[in-house]
Amino acid sequence: MPTQGPAAASESRLVIYSAAEKKYCAGLLEGFSTRHPGIAIEFVFGISVALHERHLAELAAGTQVADVLWSSAMDLQMSLARNGMALPYASPEARALPPGAAYRDLAYATTVEPLMTLVNRSLYDVRVPAGSLAERTAALGSGRCRGRVAAYDIANNGLGFLALLHESRHGADFEAFLAAIAACKPKTFGSNPALVDEVASGRAAIGYHVLGSYALRAAHANPALAIAASNAPLLAISRLALISRRAPHPRAARLFVDYLLSQEGQRHLLTAGLFPIRNEAGASSRSAALAPIRIDSDFDYLLDPGRRRALLSRWQAAVTGHVTQ
Repeated sequence: MPTQGPAAASESRLVIYSAAEKKYCAGLLEGFSTRHPGIAIEFVFGISVALHERHLAELAAGTQVADVLWSSAMDLQMSLARNGMALPYASPEARALPPGAAYRDLAYATTVEPLMTLVNRSLYDVRVPAGSLAERTAALGSGRCRGRVAAYDIANNGLGFLALLHESRHGADFEAFLAAIAACKPKTFGSNPALVDEVASGRAAIGYHVLGSYALRAAHANPALAIAASNAPLLAISRLALISRRAPHPRAARLFVDYLLSQEGQRHLLTAGLFPIRNEAGASSRSAALAPIRIDSDFDYLLDPGRRRALLSRWQAAVTGHVTQ
């Protein structure tokens, strides 16, 4: 259980940059404030790429920056951690994390969230598997979804970029997917809510790599929507938390990271549908078979500049027919 008590007098404020919407973090923030009533929280929500670029610009300008960055764009978060932009902190709560969920006291996985394929029941047979790369390729290749596919604009959505980059490891299978998606002429979006809305409206039959929290909420609220079946483990990502190396309030930031990783904080994430990473908080009951991205071993590949440039070029050529130089 996190330690209760006020921070030092100079640590009366905490600035959090988050790619999770505030309405889903209300219980977490209230719980933290109850334990640390002397700390006022400034919670800044934004799309992952925009938050990342804002933070880098603030670092370069020498202006005040965030204390904690919390985002599902794992590659962007890990680029900060690996390039000296995160403040080391050995959280005592990290001992309860599963293997692969911590990186050198610099970054911590707080959730493990499956990426799902969301479909509109009136336009797609929910019995047709579409969760894995191979399943999705077959579904798109059938021709039934042509002109009715919602995808991420991976130049502006860090989660979408990361998921495709991870899947690009599959060589010929990924080439087949690119060919199938190109034939479908997808419409692209910069965020989960916009992509989900496209499927919910019936303008798209299928949207893929949707965060499980968004997909399940949408399917629960709208009977026209469903999660496509899958016979393979679902790719899972984590919302990573790190402390900026120039955090104005490092003690408050450490307290928040501890609370995020604590059993109490993880239960708040579960209540909000955010797939906590600690099993005792209920993560195992929320998840089927998953294939999580590890932060201790997977990022030599995922942060390679050449591979990242190549993916963006291939995607642009497939989806728009041209490549931005």
